[in-house]
Amino acid sequence: MERVESEMRPTKLPVMEAEALWQLRVRRFLGKVLPYLRYVIQSGLGLVIVFGFVSGVALYASFLDRIPPSFPVRELALVLLAPAAAYTTYRTFLEPADLVFLLRMEHQLGAYMKRSVRYSLWPRMLLLVASWCVLWPLYNRADAEPKGFLLSLAVLLLFKAVAAFGAWKERHIVDPKWRLSSRLFRYIWAWGAVACWLWLSIPLAALSSGIAGIVYIAWLLTRRTLHFPWEAHIAAEKVHEGRVYLFLSGFVDMPAAEERRYARPWLKRYGDRFAFTPQAAYRYLLAKTFARSELLGIMLRLNGLGLLLLIWTRDSEWSGLLYGLFVFVIGAQLKTLFTYHRHDVWRTIYPIPLNARHKAALDMSTRIHLASAVVLTLPLWFGTTSWSFKLTVLAGGAVIALLSRMKRARARTEDEE
Repeated sequence: MERVESEMRPTKLPVMEAEALWQLRVRRFLGKVLPYLRYVIQSGLGLVIVFGFVSGVALYASFLDRIPPSFPVRELALVLLAPAAAYTTYRTFLEPADLVFLLRMEHQLGAYMKRSVRYSLWPRMLLLVASWCVLWPLYNRADAEPKGFLLSLAVLLLFKAVAAFGAWKERHIVDPKWRLSSRLFRYIWAWGAVACWLWLSIPLAALSSGIAGIVYIAWLLTRRTLHFPWEAHIAAEKVHEGRVYLFLSGFVDMPAAEERRYARPWLKRYGDRFAFTPQAAYRYLLAKTFARSELLGIMLRLNGLGLLLLIWTRDSEWSGLLYGLFVFVIGAQLKTLFTYHRHDVWRTIYPIPLNARHKAALDMSTRIHLASAVVLTLPLWFGTTSWSFKLTVLAGGAVIALLSRMKRARARTEDEE
């Protein structure tokens, strides 16, 4: 007992080794996640990503040689750059137990939080730089009055720094309503600032985005904030871990982890379509859970991004490859449906047929997969490719969905194990 208490009690740290603690937390998290990555690679996703990258580079290079005169390059730049500039979040790797063991040492956690800020910002800064570097050849050729590469990059990084400062201050705001308003304000400002830089002249863009940025920062500084928002840090960390585990659960069975739930009353009728009967009990539960889960947001984002890219490539036969990539990734993510309610105990109490949960998840995943495959073909019908190509692409999407169903139908359920 004394040994357990000594392990749980924070070690004697007159001067707390904050950076060592941070590195320990990072190694612990990576140690839990990295062993599962080999299953992601073995699933074929790594090969698909490499193949998609190579094909995308070839498609992009060929597109640069025949850019349409009226190509909406500024609209495309806004859609790609504004989210990269606006979205910022911070990984702190704090745990609920820290409220007990580290609360009295929060004044010594300055180095810990600095490492967390650097760890969170560098990848997002690099993502913005990579997005601009990839977009630059198209922007420089298609825009009538392109701005300089280095100047634009510096401005985008400045926008990112302001948004990162805003995201950090948001987490410290006391009132949840003001916190939500600050997040909305950050996205509105970031999108508006990027739009001003793309459409306005340099002096006018600097004036308008600068004044708006000063107002945004001043508004943040007038909010009531906490010195160290423990609950907000821990809640955000749970969300990040849940997203990582949700992604991995699409490829391998993961340990049960708490997943974020969203109140979506506008989808209530979707679950109410199914009666809560022994034959349709899991269909009812899965419909309700899917409507409130992170998986629905992932499906919407994948379909939205796929539609956007397919609209751009609808006149090229490369769109078929892009379509197949999105249908495959959507199918991989739908495996998460099979993890819902797998540990419910009431199935041993009520007269529910064996394999009912697996059958309901199989039917629902197939329907969502086929619906996504149909939706993603919509841009192709307005393209200039042949009708035989369009029908072949649609048939290919249906084949991928049906093959995914056959693969999951052969998987053993928890009732058979």
